[in-house]
Order: sequence, then structure tokens, then C-alpha cells
Amino acid sequence: MQEPVVKAILFDLDGTLVDTIEDIRRSLAHALAGEDLSPPSATLTQHVVGRGLSNALKGVLAWYDHRVDEQRFDQLYQDMLHYYREHFAVYSHPYEGVVEFLGHLHRQGFLIGIFSNKEDGLTKRIVSTLFPDFPFSWVRGMQDGFPRKPDRSGIDYFCRKVGLHPHEVLYVGDSEVDWQTARNADCPHVLVSWGFRPKEELLALQDAVVVDTIHELEDAIYGIQREGSEKQS
Repeated sequence: MQEPVVKAILFDLDGTLVDTIEDIRRSLAHALAGEDLSPPSATLTQHVVGRGLSNALKGVLAWYDHRVDEQRFDQLYQDMLHYYREHFAVYSHPYEGVVEFLGHLHRQGFLIGIFSNKEDGLTKRIVSTLFPDFPFSWVRGMQDGFPRKPDRSGIDYFCRKVGLHPHEVLYVGDSEVDWQTARNADCPHVLVSWGFRPKEELLALQDAVVVDTIHELEDAIYGIQREGSEKQS
């Protein structure tokens, strides 16, 4: 892996830039009601998100030890999606300081993008609603035929689009999925502890860079930048 000199920063969406947990929790609850199951807690919802909404629903059903056949699962998933598409930003909001920080990074010349395991249409709607004026270079969720994180394909696609190498792209997320995505793509990473995974789980990941605040994230970004520049000089 070459030493990184960061020119672009890709962010995960849920749990990294935006607190979406309550809208997702209520969407899961809407689907579970069809099976006479009680609403999931916020803690359980945080535990199952990160690998797409379909896997979140599977995770909740497994936690309840509630089995359904494939056809019924598809119905529940569509019920969940329909509800979420109508209520995707009722409670969701950017974390404190995120909007200002993105603006700061953009003014510093970084290309800024978003790469999420959420359905592509929902990802773009949430971003356009909560960040209506920000000039993202790329916003991508999951599409049919496109591998989910932690597959590196999304980062490679972004690199081809903007003409960069993976070692020039920093990936920022909040979970083991994001950590593995960056490792698979051979790009530097930072994990934020304000998202959906307990900090101790993040710290247990090999060589994980974990920060607690926006200020620490800024320091980590410029630390990676400075270290790469020094080693290339």
C-alpha cells in the first residue's frame, strides 16, 4: 500500500454523517407489526444496521427467533421499504457539526462523496433533503448488481470516476463494515465512535483509527495527510 496523500474523502451515511436510527427503527417496527412482533429497541436497531435494510430486517427477525418463508420476508421487506420511503427524514438529522465540517473540507479542496449500503434512491433522497446545498462529488447507495460493502467495488468505481487511486481516498465510517471496506480497497480509514457501534467494538478492530469528535476527525485527516506527504518527500 502506498503512503496516502488524501485528495478525496468518502463518507458512510448512516451513523457517520446522519443519525437515521429512529426512522429506521420505526420502519422496522412497521414491518414487524405484520407479524405481531413488538417494535425493536434503538439498541437492537443499531446492532443490525450497516449491511443494508434487507439484512437489518433479517437481523431483527433472527433476534426475535421468528422464522418466515422467503415470500413472506419479501412482503415484509417491501412493507418496510414503503414506510421508510414515506418517512425517511422525519427524525433523521446530521450529527452536530457535520454540515459545517463538510463545508470546511470542501473549502480546503477535498472531493467529498458518500458511499452507503442503503438503497441508492433512499440514499440520494436523504442526502438531498438534509444537505440540500452541498456539492458532493459522488453519492452512491446500493443498486441491483452492485456489490455491497465491504466489497471494494464502490471505492474503485469512485476512483475511476474522479481519476484517483485508492490510496488517495480516505474512507470515514462507523462500523466494522466500513473498516473492512477500507482494508479491502487498500485505502486509509477513520472510524467515528458517535455512530451505531460501541466504541470498544471499533477499538478491537486491527489497526483501527477511532475518533470521538469532529475535532478529532479533522486532526486524524490532517495527520494522515501530513504523514503521507512526509514519507513521499
